Amino acid sequence: MDHREQALGRNVRFLLPSLKLKEPCASGETVEQAVHSFLMEHFGGYTATSANLFGYWREENGGFTYGEHREFTVALRNDEGLPELKDFLGRTANTLGESCLYVEVAGQAVLLYGAGEKLENLCG
Repeated sequence: MDHREQALGRNVRFLLPSLKLKEPCASGETVEQAVHSFLMEHFGGYTATSANLFGYWREENGGFTYGEHREFTVALRNDEGLPELKDFLGRTANTLGESCLYVEVAGQAVLLYGAGEKLENLCG
C-alpha cells in the first residue's frame, strides 16, 4: 500500500465577515486572534480561505444584503465539540454585530443566530 489515511470527521464550514475580523476586543486582541485561539485549542487546527468570497441574500424584512467573508473549516470527530463551536459562533456573531452567521455541518446549511447580546467574553 502506497498511502495511509486518518479520518478527521465531518466538516463544519462557517463564514465570518472579513472586514470585521480586525476589530479589537475588550482584551486588546482582535476577533480574528480570538477565533484562531479557540479553533486551535478546541479542534487542533482549521483551514481558512482568504479569497474574494462574497454573498448576497434577502433579509427577513425583504431587503437585500451584501457581505464579504472569510471561510473557516474545522473537522469534528463524532460531532464532538459541535455545541461548543455553535455557542462560540453565536458569541462571535453578537460581538461582530451580525444577526446571524452562515454555517454548514457536513453539507447541511443553517443560519446560526446569536443570543442578541454583545458579549465581551469572546476575546480573552
